[in-house]
Amino acid sequence: MTLSYGKVFDRYTMSFSDKLAELSYSLYKTLRLQLAKIFPLSEHEKYRYRDDPFLMKESADMPQGFDYIEKKSVDGFVKLDYIDLYDYLPKEDLSKFIKELKKCVRRNKINPFGAVRSREDIDKLDNFGQYYDGQAFTHILSVRFRKSEKLQQSCSDISISLRNLSATFLLVQYRVYITKEFNDKFAEVCKKKYSGHTTVYRQFNTPWYTVKKFGSSFHTGNNVRQEKIYTMISQLKWQILKEIRKTFSVRFWEDGIFTPTFETYSTNIRPSKEHRNLEFWDSISFDWGADYAPTYNACVCWDYKHGKNEGIRLAAFCGGIYSKDDHLPGIVHHHISNIYGTYLTAYTLEYVAKRDIAICNKKISKVIRKAQTSSILKVRVAVERKLYYCYRFISEFSGKSIDYDDAKAFRHQFYKKGSVSSRSLEGISKGIKETKTQIDNILKLLNDAAEYRSSESNIKLQWIMMIVTILSLFVALASINNGAVVNEIKNLIEWIKTIVIL
Repeated sequence: MTLSYGKVFDRYTMSFSDKLAELSYSLYKTLRLQLAKIFPLSEHEKYRYRDDPFLMKESADMPQGFDYIEKKSVDGFVKLDYIDLYDYLPKEDLSKFIKELKKCVRRNKINPFGAVRSREDIDKLDNFGQYYDGQAFTHILSVRFRKSEKLQQSCSDISISLRNLSATFLLVQYRVYITKEFNDKFAEVCKKKYSGHTTVYRQFNTPWYTVKKFGSSFHTGNNVRQEKIYTMISQLKWQILKEIRKTFSVRFWEDGIFTPTFETYSTNIRPSKEHRNLEFWDSISFDWGADYAPTYNACVCWDYKHGKNEGIRLAAFCGGIYSKDDHLPGIVHHHISNIYGTYLTAYTLEYVAKRDIAICNKKISKVIRKAQTSSILKVRVAVERKLYYCYRFISEFSGKSIDYDDAKAFRHQFYKKGSVSSRSLEGISKGIKETKTQIDNILKLLNDAAEYRSSESNIKLQWIMMIVTILSLFVALASINNGAVVNEIKNLIEWIKTIVIL
């Protein structure tokens, strides 16, 4: 499947039928209100066409911030600092990845303040394919975007890092640094007041032209801001991956899914136990039930609304240092995505495996009903080919490449102990084992079906050969007396042999 922006970031995408429904309802409502003086509105219609100011209230104001160093309130801000995109790399393709690195350098400009790598250092990356260590990323290089002027307005640099994911896979991290120009536009969206509005609500079996059966869906100003920010970030991610694919082979893209992403924000708006700022956080797509780590002064938001082609998204909101002598929150701000990189990649590979299992099940159920061993074997080969990388990964992934210790600092209001982070990181290996069991059962089912069809064919063949033997005996006995009977029986034997060959 070829991915497009509309297929990936489709959270607010309207179908053609929905657009027709909006248009037809708008025309009908306008005409009906104009004719209300001649044909008065019923009580139901009065309620239906009213605009409820409570349900369509304006977006929340940006709250005040707090300066920990000066101990005073200041203007609040939310700023996007980094976007990390993750991909997996089979170790046998490492030499190809090194060539792509060199192509990336030729296409762009090396950042003078980034990691300094000689040609020999790059060539030594082959060592990554020879060992399996643990949880640390190795920064390979940083370059400045040079070819895409549009992207340069939003992103300054991109850094590329590698990490061992499992015995035969590497994890590739593409980190993009966001510019002040983009954050100025982002701040405008966060501060601007948006008004609510209504849209058409209709059941799945309601045609676009049956306007009298339509209902209304109310959207607040916070919902409008949510959509603006989602579109803004999604378009940026699409531009980033589009540029990455000009020099690198992105495996998740080839699997028909957008890469998993981690967004790192900085803010001076303090979290509140009374949820005073809940409406604002909700308006910028920050889940109110997020994990919070006081020692890190950071929250991690889990986005459960991603589409089937969008890929999982996590975001961290970091509040900065508490004092001039406290450097931990600043370090965490730069490295917090590293806690989740392996999880995001493993989760996405498991998701791809489950999706492909569902696709393969349709083919399997269809072919098993047929009585052809060759068809079953062909489907088995197709299933193994489709699930090759995913099955290989889940067969060897143990979860040892995840650093669970850093996630222990997070807490969640719904859990007495632990957090969504700790539970997710610790549970991913168990979920992957269950997925492996499903694939093993599918392959066993295909093997059993092929073996059954083969045994059934062998039994039929044995019966036919027995009949041929008996007829041959009759030929031998009859050849003494009647040559014509012999010819007829010979023809019958040849016909049976023809059936056996077919």
